[in-house]
Amino acid sequence: MAKLTRKIRDGLIIGACIVAVIITTVIYSLFASQHIFKESKEHLNEIYDQINTNFNNEIHSNLSMLHSFEQYIENSVDSMNSDDEVVSEGRRREFAGFMKTQVELWGFTNFYFINSLSETSDGLDDDFKHVVDCKPIGFSEEAEGKDKLRNVELVDLQPVKLRFRRSLKDLIIEDRAGVVGRSVNVAVEEDSFLMFAVAVEGNTYDGFTYDSIGISFSSSDMTALLSSEIFGGGGNCYVILPDGSILMSTGNVHAQSNFLTFLKKECELSGANPSDIAKDFKNGKRNTYLMDYGKVEYYMSYMPVGYADWILVGAVPSDRVNSSMSRFRTITISVMVGIFVLVAAAVIFMVVMNSKQKMKEAMLEIRSRESLLDLLSRNTKDIFILFSSKTFKAEYVSANIEDIFGLVHSEVVADVRTVMNAAVSECRPFTSEGLEKLTLGNTWETDIKMKNVEAGNEYFARLYLYRAPDADDSFVMMFSDRTDDKKMRERLEEALQLAKNANAAKSHFLSNMSHDIRTPMNAILGYATLLAKDADNGERVRDYTRKITYSGQHLLHLINDILDMSKIESGKTSLYIERFCLPEFVEELYSMMVSQTNAKKQTFEVHTKGTLPEYVLGDKMRLNQIMLNILSNAVKYTPSGGSIDLRVETLKQQVRNHAHIKFSVEDTGVGMSEDYLTTIFEPFSRETTSATKSIQGTGLGMAITKNIVDLMGGVISVESTLGKGSKFTVELELAVAEAESEDEDFWLHNNVTRVLVVDDDEDVCMDIKELMADTGVNVDYRLNGMDAVKAVEQSVKDKQDYSIIVIDWKMPDMDGVETARRIRKKVGRELPIMVLTSFSFEDIEDEAKEAGIDLFLAKPFYVSNFRRAIMQIKSSGAAADIEPATDEISIDGLHVLAAEDNEINAEILTELLDIEGVTCDIAPDGKVALDKFESSPKDKYDVIFMDIQMPVMDGYEATRAIRACSHDKAKTIPIIAMTANAFDDDVKAALEAGMNAHLAKPIDMTKLKQLVAKYVLKKDE
Repeated sequence: MAKLTRKIRDGLIIGACIVAVIITTVIYSLFASQHIFKESKEHLNEIYDQINTNFNNEIHSNLSMLHSFEQYIENSVDSMNSDDEVVSEGRRREFAGFMKTQVELWGFTNFYFINSLSETSDGLDDDFKHVVDCKPIGFSEEAEGKDKLRNVELVDLQPVKLRFRRSLKDLIIEDRAGVVGRSVNVAVEEDSFLMFAVAVEGNTYDGFTYDSIGISFSSSDMTALLSSEIFGGGGNCYVILPDGSILMSTGNVHAQSNFLTFLKKECELSGANPSDIAKDFKNGKRNTYLMDYGKVEYYMSYMPVGYADWILVGAVPSDRVNSSMSRFRTITISVMVGIFVLVAAAVIFMVVMNSKQKMKEAMLEIRSRESLLDLLSRNTKDIFILFSSKTFKAEYVSANIEDIFGLVHSEVVADVRTVMNAAVSECRPFTSEGLEKLTLGNTWETDIKMKNVEAGNEYFARLYLYRAPDADDSFVMMFSDRTDDKKMRERLEEALQLAKNANAAKSHFLSNMSHDIRTPMNAILGYATLLAKDADNGERVRDYTRKITYSGQHLLHLINDILDMSKIESGKTSLYIERFCLPEFVEELYSMMVSQTNAKKQTFEVHTKGTLPEYVLGDKMRLNQIMLNILSNAVKYTPSGGSIDLRVETLKQQVRNHAHIKFSVEDTGVGMSEDYLTTIFEPFSRETTSATKSIQGTGLGMAITKNIVDLMGGVISVESTLGKGSKFTVELELAVAEAESEDEDFWLHNNVTRVLVVDDDEDVCMDIKELMADTGVNVDYRLNGMDAVKAVEQSVKDKQDYSIIVIDWKMPDMDGVETARRIRKKVGRELPIMVLTSFSFEDIEDEAKEAGIDLFLAKPFYVSNFRRAIMQIKSSGAAADIEPATDEISIDGLHVLAAEDNEINAEILTELLDIEGVTCDIAPDGKVALDKFESSPKDKYDVIFMDIQMPVMDGYEATRAIRACSHDKAKTIPIIAMTANAFDDDVKAALEAGMNAHLAKPIDMTKLKQLVAKYVLKKDE
């Protein structure tokens, strides 16, 4: 009986265990299914939210792009409707090119002009019953020749009737009410596509009246945005309307036309019915349900697109979504069944194996937990460590710690504090006391920079510490990788800072430009008002006119600097490399600046050091602009009586066949503060002090100079002390060009074997000696006049006469005039004596000739100048100046033809020429100028002034036509461009068209007379 009772009891225990296992398995399976559905739902929502966001962004980008077209299209259409065929045709080609570029950039398939007022309903009971007249545009490209540019032309396509799903009139009304554009589905016979349309001001294109414009995209282009490879391409996406109509779909489409009908007829829903979903569609709600279609279970998720009333619907087979979770559920259930089996077995054999069975259960639980954690860690960069706060030994360490941090797994298990060996940033050490303060439910976290100790790779991680809930001294340490998030945040912060800097720079630029332009404009307008008031007062009129001219020149200089700066920053500035003579370049700089320095009673000297190449390759005009900017500033900011020195020297060669040349400009001006030197090369940067506030400037000169130096591959630097002066240094590498062929025996042929140089500056004497080293001429020098006179006496006694004597003008004790006078007493008039000076020749000419000086040489000394001076002395045999006297240029009696379409400019030019005694015929465009020239007698016109931008025929075309006509003077008459197109490219284009020279507006009569003298008067002589 007892045995039977025991069997019944054991049977009941076994039965109860089996029932408990079954019930627990069923309950857990239900719980796991709900959990899997919830997790899958959230996962799907994240994926479709991303798809929806990308799709929405693309829609709004297209609408914004279409709105940006409005003003340009209206201007283009207005120009194409012009009566002027040339303007109309040019605008058509420009519009075609613009549309071609936009198609390539945005990828739409066609562009339409739409007449929404013509909309009709064809009465058909289908989705596309609103018919609207539309005119598509096309374009073609044709090459006109091998070396000519391709022409882009509009193709006049026939208007078409498009069928819209919704009334376009209603959409236009919504658009004008404040909605940023609308998109509509369009059907054309058997095909359909998506069109985005916006309302515009009514107009007519090619005879077609329109009030809207639109662009179309093929269904494949738009549905590509809905595609997702997350589930191996097994999911479908739909964009539908609240009534269930399908606008777009991807993949293997099951629902053909109406999604709600598809749900009702072919699907079974879990937890909802089609009517509930229809209500959600109308109310713009979102949800996820399970549905069965064709014996396959799907997750169906829907949400509003956020644009119009569109709804995004996604359907993915549940086995693709739940694959990993289902495996997890199966493993977990298997583990639970095993545990319960073991528990049941333990109950059956609890008498003999109680303690042993409990140990096995504990080991299985630990292994299961570690197996799950290892599975998780292998698929992420996160690291988990479970350790004791007392011993710091780890109960569990993620297996991926060796791959991520390069640490030995066993060493971390032995002491978890060794994990901080991989820390890059400092971190407070872990202590048992500190960990005990961390209470259950609280988490300590911090950002920390880690590295792989083996490979050296660095990571940004988030470190978490919290108490494990199952033991008092157990803690969990987790490292979560945040590298990608950190880099993304840094990029966003950098982009934000760049945007802020760009916006601040733009505001600063506009503010400075507005101020600097308004200053001379206020002066011009103010003096113009005073001019009208005091018109009868001749003296005041002249004063106001002079001040208006000065302010206008300042404004012109500012505009030129702004245009130069704009062209440099846009990357359109290029260098024109040519061969030029470096000594002549330096001499020209001296000639241009000496009159300015003399006017301010400043001392201006030029010095050279080293062997300068005679000829180099470079952009002479840009180099001239650099040096004039620096020298002009030196003159401007140096007070009267100050000094300015220009030094040109060669440094150690760094590039083969290139000369490393340094230009230095040093002045004794007002100087600059150390703080300002850090911003001197920024646009509109000016230092305002009591010494400079009355000096006008644009603040762009140094910025332009710096950019040109950078463009030429050079370096510019500045040193300055406030109140003492400044020094600018420019270093450039210029390619050395071959010198012109010279007579190798020049010096012997001209009997120049011995030269005496007299200068109190020994550096100047040594420079001349070095420059003449390759000529075979023996150069002797003395540092004062008395020693020079003695040297000449000794040479006469020794019968080793000097061939030429070169004397500095300014020397202490005995100057150049007195030295020359005493030498003449010793040797007579036969020995040539030259004066080397940096002073104006006109100021000392009479005194020098009286002392017996034959010729003037400008400092610095150049061998080429010295050769020319010797040739001049040998050919003339009399005292002469290297620089010819500059007489007043007269253009009286000339008759010119001027092509100018602006009446005011034509009147001003006529009056200015009339003052000079020149008669002028005005042609309002290039064609009239051509006709006037062709029909004129041979000697009627002496020169042609040619504007560039003119109707009918521009200046370039007119010049080419004149050069090609049959007139006797067609090839020879000087043609001078007189235009506001003043960039280097404009000058080059004028010369290539056949013009002789380029003169920028506004008209400078001095430059005009110089050009006329060069190309007309000189030719007549």
